[in-house]
Amino acid sequence: MSELKASDWNTVVVGKWNPAILSPKGISTLLFNKDATEPIEVMVSLEQMGPTKVRIDGIGVTVDYDRLIIDAAEQKWESLAKTREYACRAIATLERTPLSAAGFNVRYELKDYPESFITLLKPPLDDVISDNNQEILERETRRSLKWKEGSINLQISRKEETYSIILNFDRTSDDCEKLKNWLSIPIGEVREITATIISSILQLCEKGEI
Repeated sequence: MSELKASDWNTVVVGKWNPAILSPKGISTLLFNKDATEPIEVMVSLEQMGPTKVRIDGIGVTVDYDRLIIDAAEQKWESLAKTREYACRAIATLERTPLSAAGFNVRYELKDYPESFITLLKPPLDDVISDNNQEILERETRRSLKWKEGSINLQISRKEETYSIILNFDRTSDDCEKLKNWLSIPIGEVREITATIISSILQLCEKGEI
């Protein structure tokens, strides 16, 4: 079977966040319950202007004016669950923050793939393009699947010889409780539906390998 490499799992809450409140110290004390005197690892991009990112207990947190991003310490289910817990804590602690959506992302990279996977994704348009002596540099497939009270946005793209598979678990709402409920779906259920998509639909591995 194919070798899937997990990468960049995270949780995102879209809303009008206040970086002045969720400063590095605010993130440490409000979300992680750390003492205000504890040192914080702050990462600043030297190449372009952008929001500051802090790392606490291996977890990366970025606060921008329109979204809060919490990166998993490892690409593992228990680590993803932790990011969702901290996102729920941010929603509960700053309950006056206007919100519009919340979700979490499971990503895989794929370099070694079976011919059946290529056939599954190949639309008739590709043959027409090839018949006209044109080379396809990048491909992308998108589907939005209904799941529970939200959706799973499946995106499959190819650049050169590498495929990227993204499962975006999305819930659009301005109701804090609904967003927290979405982020509190048992991680076992998230893993199960991910396994169904990757193994049964895309046929890239056995269910037990996810």
